[in-house]
Amino acid sequence: MIAEAWQWLTTPATSQARRLGFLKESIAMQARFQRCRSAWQPHYQRCQQVIREAMAQAGQQRVLLIMGAGLLEDIPLAEASERFEQVWLVDMVFLRKARRRAAAFANVRLIEADITESLTPLANGQDDVARPRRWLDQPVDCVVSLNLLTQLPMVPVRSRLKRSSKNHDAQLETLGKELIEAHLAYLSRFSGVRCLICDRWVEERRADARLVDELDPAWDVALPSTVREWGWTVIPFGESAEAPHNERIHRVGASIW
Repeated sequence: MIAEAWQWLTTPATSQARRLGFLKESIAMQARFQRCRSAWQPHYQRCQQVIREAMAQAGQQRVLLIMGAGLLEDIPLAEASERFEQVWLVDMVFLRKARRRAAAFANVRLIEADITESLTPLANGQDDVARPRRWLDQPVDCVVSLNLLTQLPMVPVRSRLKRSSKNHDAQLETLGKELIEAHLAYLSRFSGVRCLICDRWVEERRADARLVDELDPAWDVALPSTVREWGWTVIPFGESAEAPHNERIHRVGASIW
C-alpha cells in the first residue's frame, strides 16, 4: 500500500486522470498483473497476436493508433515500431514502467487523452455523449481499441451513483449504451484497418464450476463478429478478498475489419 501511494504521488498524470480515478485504477491494475501474471499472460499474448494480424492487413504503414494502451503489456511494441512510421499509444494514464518502455523507440508517442471526449462533462452531471473526432483527419492506417470498450461507462456511471442514492437504472443503462455505441461509431469512421479487442461476456464461478453470476459487459449493444475468442481469468481463485473461492472469467473477442 505504501508503494502504491508513493506511485500515485510521483507518477506524471493529468489533473483529470487523478480526479476521476484513472491513476488509481492504473496502479491497481499493474499490481494485480504482478500478482496474477500466470493467469493474465496468455490473454496478453493473444492480444499481441491479434494486433499483429491487424497490422499485417494495413495497406500502408504510416500511423498505428492504439487506444487503451495502458501498461503496454498486450502490445507487440517492437514489431509495431519497426512496421509503422509512427505508433501513437493513447490512454488516460501511463505509469513509469510503460513510459520507459515506450522511450526506447524513437517513433513511439504516448498520448494522454480521453478518447470519449465526454468524461469530464458526464462526471459533472451532463448527459450528452460526444461523437469523438480526434485523429480522424490523420493518416491512421490501423486503429486498435484494446481492452477498452466495456470499461468506458465505468467512471461516469460510478460518478452518478456516488452523487445520488436514488435508483436511476434506466438512465445509467442509456448512458452506458451511448458511450459504447459512440466508440464503435468512432472506430468505424477511420479509413484504415479497424481492430476491436474487448470483453464479450463475464462469468463468475466457484471451484466446482458452479455459475455464481454472469453479465453482458457491453450493455446489450451488438458488437462486430469475431475472428478470435478466448477466456481471460481476470480474478483467479484466492485473488478476491470478498470471494476467495470464486474466479471471474472474461470471454474476450477480437474483430478486424
